Amino acid sequence: MVLTIYGYVPAWGLPDISPYVTKAVFFMKIAGIEFKYQPENLAELDTNSPYGKLPYIVDDDGTKVGDSNEIIRYLEKTRNINLDEGLSNAELAVNLSFERMLAEFTYWTGVIQPRWREDAGWETYIPYIVQGAEVTPPLREALDAFRERILSQFVGTGMGRRPAKTVLALYQEDIDAISFYLADKKYFSGDKVRTVDAMVYAMLRHFVDQPQKWLGTGYVESKQNLKNYLERMRAEFDM
Repeated sequence: MVLTIYGYVPAWGLPDISPYVTKAVFFMKIAGIEFKYQPENLAELDTNSPYGKLPYIVDDDGTKVGDSNEIIRYLEKTRNINLDEGLSNAELAVNLSFERMLAEFTYWTGVIQPRWREDAGWETYIPYIVQGAEVTPPLREALDAFRERILSQFVGTGMGRRPAKTVLALYQEDIDAISFYLADKKYFSGDKVRTVDAMVYAMLRHFVDQPQKWLGTGYVESKQNLKNYLERMRAEFDM
């Protein structure tokens, strides 16, 4: 039996429509961990997943772990992996800060804004969510209700209360910060791939590869060092 990671659905050449599932998958690829990907039955998500969210994994011994950060910590411990060996506490702190920025802030500006808030982006998103299923009136009602749930969370963070141009400016500031810090380094922290690269690469790929067209489209690609970073990661780890 091989470790199984549960996600939503693949799309756009990415392993999953969720950046957090993508992050966990990329970590396992970088670390050389064998795994199987399985789309989750969303009707059973609250029962199957430790936190009612994706991703979660079921290890080959039946151990179940939820949350991408907890999954990575679990795999580091059980597989004796330490991609961050040799980093100073200060370097680890910087990496953690960028991970938190991407997960808790840039996610809302660069993923939720174009996919869920903007009407055109939402219409673009629906076919990928339903994976070819007919969008009947009851299904459309359920999809729109789920959209409202996400947008309620968006407003709850405070980001959804801001106008689109302000959200765009905040997104661009974060991308600038990532580009400035990466500078001419091979990987985000230097000449070795680190845990943080799973998150940085996953998020940047989602920003670049998602089909929704919005004011932020093309901004990552306007940074030559980010384009080079994406090309290196894709070529080296085949992801």
